[in-house]
Amino acid sequence: MAFKLFWLASLLTAVTAADVPVYGQCGGTGYTGSTTCVQGSVCTSYNSYYSQCVPGTSSAAVSSTTSKVSTTTSSIKTVTTSTAAPSSAPSGTQYMITLTSGDSYSQTGFDINGTKPSASNPIGNPALPGYTASGGLNWVGMLASQLKVSNLLAYNFAYGGATTDSSLVTPYDPSVKSFVDQVGEFSSSLASHPSYAPWTAANTLVGVWIGVNDVGNTYWLSNVDDVTKAVIARYFEQLQIIYNAGARNFFLLSVPPIQYTPMMLQQSSSARDSEAAVITKYNQMLTSSLANFTSTNSGVKAKVIDTTTPFMTAINNPTAYGAPNATCYNADGKSCLWFNDYHPGYAINELVAQAVANAWKGSFF
Repeated sequence: MAFKLFWLASLLTAVTAADVPVYGQCGGTGYTGSTTCVQGSVCTSYNSYYSQCVPGTSSAAVSSTTSKVSTTTSSIKTVTTSTAAPSSAPSGTQYMITLTSGDSYSQTGFDINGTKPSASNPIGNPALPGYTASGGLNWVGMLASQLKVSNLLAYNFAYGGATTDSSLVTPYDPSVKSFVDQVGEFSSSLASHPSYAPWTAANTLVGVWIGVNDVGNTYWLSNVDDVTKAVIARYFEQLQIIYNAGARNFFLLSVPPIQYTPMMLQQSSSARDSEAAVITKYNQMLTSSLANFTSTNSGVKAKVIDTTTPFMTAINNPTAYGAPNATCYNADGKSCLWFNDYHPGYAINELVAQAVANAWKGSFF
């Protein structure tokens, strides 16, 4: 079993029908819905295409510096809690450490300084489903709460909008924590195998989902191949750090076919083709680099999780998953395949979670 940690915000205030829920869309090109967020959140613009209700009391517009369409996903602000952590984990506990960054596909809002994961609260802070961009549970929360086979605690360091290394691919905002930053957080907290998380090589599964923003922010560049090579190299430098801390079980999720998101479908076919080509190259490099990583580090058991299959399963048959078509989006996360024009809703998250669980069936799930 593995452990992941996620954050969930519970809104205790009354919500009117016109109010947009936390992480719902509240503005952007072509948007015609409400621009009023529920109490405790504010409509924040990330680019001309998308604004989202995020926890807070003030907003800051994020301007774009390029005429190309950047597919960076939005950042989710977090709130630190001070609840004391348990002194130790129950016997038989398994852990899943998710360094799933790059977009809000994975983020739940976890803060390592807040409430730690427990049997009754597997993602720690905030409570399930956490701050997600799926309309409810995302794939991480599903693994931690629904697909586990025993006590599973999840530490999720994912940060919306992240790239692998900010010095290689610039995120939408300097405050975004890159994959490198997230591994730094791991190194200063869990790497020492603390009493509140006494993980071992045998009982811990490390998951990484990064690359959506690396691809989305670079696919039009003339030197994109060189950038991608540098990004993948930095990616595996971080895996080496985690391996050196004692981890041996890894799963790496591929970059999904984001050229089929409603946002990208509004772009030219040439833009979508360019992005698709870079996704293919990125995923090929990911697979070959993992093979090399496995061969040079003893005891590694690692798998690439193909995210194209779960995404396309829903996209090619939307009505089977409760959606009228493959392009609509709704903040409830269930009546359409997409939560908004760039983030998948419940059905796709469930298919991704099941793909991970199937890959580790009989051990962690």
